[in-house]
Formats: sequence, structure tokens, C-alpha cells
Amino acid sequence: MWNNTPRIETGYADNQPKWPYWVRPYNYDESEWLKMNLWMLETFGNCNWHTKNALWVGSDRKYWFRDERDRTLFLLKWS
Repeated sequence: MWNNTPRIETGYADNQPKWPYWVRPYNYDESEWLKMNLWMLETFGNCNWHTKNALWVGSDRKYWFRDERDRTLFLLKWS
């Protein structure tokens, strides 16, 4: 049976030097994703792949972080 409990997968991407630390939330509903997105913007600021020295980016239902401490803060907030 499939487990629909919300969870967050984490990882490190050797091939992504600017934002190597990532999280991938699973089984969160749309309203929770919206809350996460708003929190990311309020906490780390607005950024995209072309923003110089961006603290984070979002792609493929993942959040990618430049610093491990920022990923840890995300995990503490949303786990």
C-alpha cells in the first residue's frame, strides 16, 4: 500500500556547484506548497537561476539551496 504521509527527501548534487543542497517534499497538498513558497520568499528572498549569489532556486518540485544551513532551516520548519 502506498504511504501518503507528507515527507521530505534530501540530497546533495555534486554536479550542481551553485546550489548543491536540495529538498523534495512529497505528499503535500497545493495549499501547503503555496505556504512553503511564500515562506521561502519571505525567508530567503526572491531569486531565480540567473540571480547572482541567490540563496535558493526552485525546480522540478525541489528547492535547491546554496548553503546547508538554509536547507536545515527549511527542514526544521516543514518536517
